[in-house]
Amino acid sequence: MLNFIGTMGRAASVAASAVVVALVTGCAHPISVAPDLNQVPQAASKINKTAAYYVSAEDMAKEVETPGGGGDKVKYAPYRDLDSGLYKAFSQVFDNVVKLKSPQDAAAIAAQGVSLVIKPTITTSSSSDSVLTWPPTQFSVDILCTVTDASGKELVRTHSTGQGAATFSEFVGDYSLSAKRASQDALAKLVRDLAASDALRR
Repeated sequence: MLNFIGTMGRAASVAASAVVVALVTGCAHPISVAPDLNQVPQAASKINKTAAYYVSAEDMAKEVETPGGGGDKVKYAPYRDLDSGLYKAFSQVFDNVVKLKSPQDAAAIAAQGVSLVIKPTITTSSSSDSVLTWPPTQFSVDILCTVTDASGKELVRTHSTGQGAATFSEFVGDYSLSAKRASQDALAKLVRDLAASDALRR
């Protein structure tokens, strides 16, 4: 009987520990960092060139997790969510924009008169000042663009960082709000940074 009670006690202890771990480790909630494309501004003066950009299939499929609130995390696919936004931002700077299937897509480069090739790298971070709700109240989107000429010679690098914030009363209707605001801020700065480059206008 004592052995049975001891076994039951150990089982209850293990079960309680599992519950505590589940509460502490939290989970990852899906959100989107896709921006409102209508909020991507146009450059004051466009660059009269055809630019191409390339995002690998691996990057397009990549999912990342960053901190939310209450010990939880959020998960999203930054390249997939921002792909349309990148195209819109590049189109607001250059007269023509094409998307390459590979970074060495020489046929597309030659056929479409591409003079600039852009390789974007996206990094993100998030945090929350809430211990009770999981959506992030602070979000950051960083877009590094390496721009080369058609031969592969590097011309310039732009580094555009967007910040987004949202309070609980705001994101009750949109848990992705801080992320979307960060994306829109990053894309607006990307347009500004590319358009301001003298090297790209030569």
